Amino acid sequence: MGDRISHSFEFVAAPPDLAPYLNSLYIWRSPDAHLDDVLPAYSGQMAIFGQGAGQMQFDSAPVEAGDTFILAPLCQARRFSVNGPATLLGVSLNFRGWAALSGLSVHDYHDCFLQPAMVLGDELAGVFTGLAARFRDGELDERGLLDAMSDIVRRGISVLPKQHLTVIDRTLEWLSSSFKPELEDLYEKLPYSKRQSQRLVAQFFGQSPVRLVRRYRAVRAATLLSLPHLPEEIEAEIREAFYDQAHLIKEIRFFTGRTPKRLQPASGLPISDMLGPDGYGSVSLFGSGEAEQLGKDPIDEW
Repeated sequence: MGDRISHSFEFVAAPPDLAPYLNSLYIWRSPDAHLDDVLPAYSGQMAIFGQGAGQMQFDSAPVEAGDTFILAPLCQARRFSVNGPATLLGVSLNFRGWAALSGLSVHDYHDCFLQPAMVLGDELAGVFTGLAARFRDGELDERGLLDAMSDIVRRGISVLPKQHLTVIDRTLEWLSSSFKPELEDLYEKLPYSKRQSQRLVAQFFGQSPVRLVRRYRAVRAATLLSLPHLPEEIEAEIREAFYDQAHLIKEIRFFTGRTPKRLQPASGLPISDMLGPDGYGSVSLFGSGEAEQLGKDPIDEW
């Protein structure tokens, strides 16, 4: 199919008490009978097909998502397909949210669908898996379904140890500091030995610090390159962060499934919304210098 896809994302702000744990709530709609595309390296998701069905390609055969599903964080871009027309409603968990809700190591559980009971426990998993039928029967409307999923998160999260929050937040600050942050700067920020720091970063982010730099350099570059107007200074900074043009294209393709040219807003692809400020939460998109050049306020998450 062509690059232009008729779809819409509606992002809904997380309830204030859940804001530390979520990127956003969202409603995604597509009138297409069939859609094939790529999901970028992305955070953990709780989602429900109110209409339609989907599957995702991991390392083997495509895996059916089911009416209700939990997608573990993705460490690389993954192909997916949807049979529509489709309406997908979801909760996008940030790194704090995934750790507080699931308690699962991202190093051990990533790039896969997980049984809801593994993440939520038996009782809340039963509530979650029953929501699709309640929506399709008309008992819940779209906002009611999002509220119900938010309540499941609210009931399921546990308070994270302060030390774990420190690792997550300081690692995100470190990733946001530069396209090529120094590893020693991270180890100085964390109150652990180098080996412990590496293990904990892998636990919460799924990858070693070195690999994590590659991933977020590519995703951050892709997001900036998708903006309709990008100052030459920022574009030059992006290109200097990679060995050459071929390296830039290879890394962005691996982590987002797209080349820089296909990330342009005019492409009409879902990824343009998913990599935008409302859809993707983790690393600061605009450092102070970039914010000044773009005429924007620095934001904590994107």
